[in-house]
This record gives sequence, structure tokens and C-alpha cells, in this order.
Amino acid sequence: MNHARRWKPFWRWEAFLFAMVLVLAMAASFVARADWPVVGAVLGIVLLVAAVALAALLVVPILLVAGRDSENTRKTLDGVELVEPTAENVKTLRVVESERRQGSIEAARAKSREPFRAVLTPDASRWLGRQLRVAVDLLGDDGSIYRAGFVPPEVDAELDARLQPFARSKRAVVVPAAVIGSARPFRVEFRLGDLPD
Repeated sequence: MNHARRWKPFWRWEAFLFAMVLVLAMAASFVARADWPVVGAVLGIVLLVAAVALAALLVVPILLVAGRDSENTRKTLDGVELVEPTAENVKTLRVVESERRQGSIEAARAKSREPFRAVLTPDASRWLGRQLRVAVDLLGDDGSIYRAGFVPPEVDAELDARLQPFARSKRAVVVPAAVIGSARPFRVEFRLGDLPD
């Protein structure tokens, strides 16, 4: 079945930014070696400044405490109001790509007691991925956050549209979650009811 996919714009995609930094640096090197007295120096400086600006776009979000990394992983829930769905129309959904996040899930199990809770994060992606999806991040009892995977593709676009207003108003939806299995490979499921207005 074909599901609607959402993509990061190229200017936000880390792989594109990294490639542009390399291309601009190589172009600046070529211009510096060319025998163009004034134009070469000016053009080389412009290309290097552009490369440094793009490199800053890659690095600065990682360094900011409240920033997000390339996967849009939450670093903290400080200043974020947690909202729980209602107990109506509850459906249990399996987290996809949890097999890639076994270490993270294991860490969440070590830092949490059952029942587990997870926060749904819109506009997330895989490392260096361009596709935007809704992530499922397990919450540790100490407030730590662990990426468990993503919501199933068949509910992703609709759920993202419902989560965006919460994200814009510094709120996050927290859902009950379960880690299935006593050893790797762990599976993660979460229960989603109706979201409040």
C-alpha cells in the first residue's frame, strides 16, 4: 500500500548541506590556485564564507541545549507541557524500525519501571535521512529520552497533522507504551486514543 510521505527540504537535509560544504571548499581551492589576480581572491573568500555558513548550519543545532539533532531527537522535556490522549477509540500500534534501536530501548528499560511512557515527536527522521516521520521516544523515570522507532506508515501523515499544533504550542503528546520481550530483539507498542483539542 502506498502511503503519503513527507520530506525535509534540501536546505535542512544534513547530507545535502555536507555535500555543499565539500563542493564549495573544493571550488574555493580551485579558484585560489587559478591565476585570477583580484577576482580569484574575492571569489575564493566568498566561497569559503558560504562553506563556513553551511557548516555552521550543520553544527550549531547540535551544540544548542534546547536544539534538536539531525534526527529531531528531543534532548529534554523542560518547558514542554505533556498531554495525554483520552481513553476513547484506543488502538494499539506497533513501533516500526525498533530493530534498529535495540540499544536505546535496552537503555530505556534500564532507566524505567513499567508501565512505560512514550512521547510522540513530529518531523523526525533517521540519521542522515530525508523522510520526515513521527518518532516514538521512550521516557525514562529520570526524564531521559530514548528513540524507539517510528509510528507505522499508515497512520504517520494523519498523526503528524494532529501533532503539529501541539508542537507549535510547546506541548507534547505522551502515550502508554510497552516493551515486548525479555531480551533482544525487543518490540515496542504504544496505545493511542483521541487527542484533545
